[in-house]
Amino acid sequence: MEKSRLYELFRRWAEKLGWWALSVPIFVKILGIGLLTTVLFGTVAFYQIRMGMLRTHYQIHGEAALSLATSLAGRLEPLVESTNSSGMNVEVNRTMGEFPDVRYIVVQNAQSDILSHGFTFPKEAPADLLGNDGDLCAACHAALSPMEIPVDLLETSPNAELSSGRLRAYARHEGLILEVTVPIGSGRLGAVRLGVGDKIIAREMGSITRSLAISLTLCMVVGLSLAGFLASVLARPIRDLVQATQRLREGDFAVRAKVFSLDEIGHLAEAFNRMAEGLGTYRQAVEEKEAARQMLIGKIVRAQEEERKHVARELHDQLGQMLSKTLLTVDSACSSCENRQTQCAEISSDIRAMIDEVRLLAWNVRPSILDDYGLNRALEQYIGETAKRVGFALDYQSVIPPGAERFASPEVEATLYRIAQEAITNIIRHANATQASVILMCRESEIVLLVEDNGAGFDMKKGESPRALGLMGMRERTALVGGELKIDSEYGKGTTVRVRIPLKSGEALGLQTGLENDGY
Repeated sequence: MEKSRLYELFRRWAEKLGWWALSVPIFVKILGIGLLTTVLFGTVAFYQIRMGMLRTHYQIHGEAALSLATSLAGRLEPLVESTNSSGMNVEVNRTMGEFPDVRYIVVQNAQSDILSHGFTFPKEAPADLLGNDGDLCAACHAALSPMEIPVDLLETSPNAELSSGRLRAYARHEGLILEVTVPIGSGRLGAVRLGVGDKIIAREMGSITRSLAISLTLCMVVGLSLAGFLASVLARPIRDLVQATQRLREGDFAVRAKVFSLDEIGHLAEAFNRMAEGLGTYRQAVEEKEAARQMLIGKIVRAQEEERKHVARELHDQLGQMLSKTLLTVDSACSSCENRQTQCAEISSDIRAMIDEVRLLAWNVRPSILDDYGLNRALEQYIGETAKRVGFALDYQSVIPPGAERFASPEVEATLYRIAQEAITNIIRHANATQASVILMCRESEIVLLVEDNGAGFDMKKGESPRALGLMGMRERTALVGGELKIDSEYGKGTTVRVRIPLKSGEALGLQTGLENDGY
């Protein structure tokens, strides 16, 4: 169970790391690939070249030591046969003097006894030449101090093979010692053991290493420069294309991406430009159709309002007057009738009810107060009359400049009145609210209408049915006067309808001044 949790945790971290690596900019990706490739190639090449050069140098160095030891063994053969120790010391010292890289030379007989090592003690001789309880050649030297015994000389595997003779390698703190063993007189007289150090090799390898490091550094700089140039060449058109896409998303259909080349990115930029051109043409066509639709809807709404006004006037002036005349005639006839019938009072009452219904119908079709006194008085009377007929608390509030009864054009006033009327109708039919309010605010540059209720509300994401047609009409009316309508609703939390209509500069003041001149 613990292993599965660790595996799942590791997998999630690996996915996050992979997603982060894939999410870095393209410039960083290309530069990182170039850097990784250059460093990896440079490291491998540096290691291979250095190891090859090192093996070659050790091979050459070992062959040189073998040649020197073979020559010395030939010169020492008669001296060993005659047991000429001083002559052997002279040859050993002369060889060490002529070749400074030689660290020690030891001449042994067939029984591995030391015959000569020169006139000086070879402090770098290997440990197997120590004898007599830690003394080297105790017969001709005093006892050795602990500092003179080469305890830091460790045998290691040689990196070269010689054409003949025997090769051994010793590692010291100061470097490596190669020892070659060459027989004297076919081995019957003994052998010469010659050890050479690698100071010359180290010096040469240091120089070669510095040259390689400088060369590889230059190659890395050139590689990274080329990678950076390639990254900028690839990232610049992509960045320009992204910026063009952002501007296109914001509605700038005139934007065009620069075509830097004719590669795949260039073809993508050309396709984007064609798409932007097509979208611009489509948007222009849509705007023309929308303008025509708005103009048509505006004409329909204005014609509807004019027809409403005409119908309301006809209802009030014609039908209302006729009913009033009929009422007077009935009342006059009933009062002069000798045998007054009981139905006379009922007829009079019914005619009065019909007159009230006609007046209410005329008011609903087009309130005359809206044309005569403006939106504020019309809403105040409409909300007051409606509050008497509904079963919930309904109030109206207005925040307008003092004395400004008319603060917008008749078209704007009619639009706001119809929206408030439609919103109140929706509340009565669908909201099941216990409280609702209508607020009208006139500011310096805009008019704001708020209609709120604490009713059932509805889900905006699932559509607005059965209120869809009403809300759609409200949006259309708002758009006709250049306004903005926003509806906030949620199940169980009521609905808020917010209408904001901007006013043209000086519109409210001009209307107010005109009304003052007309005596309002």
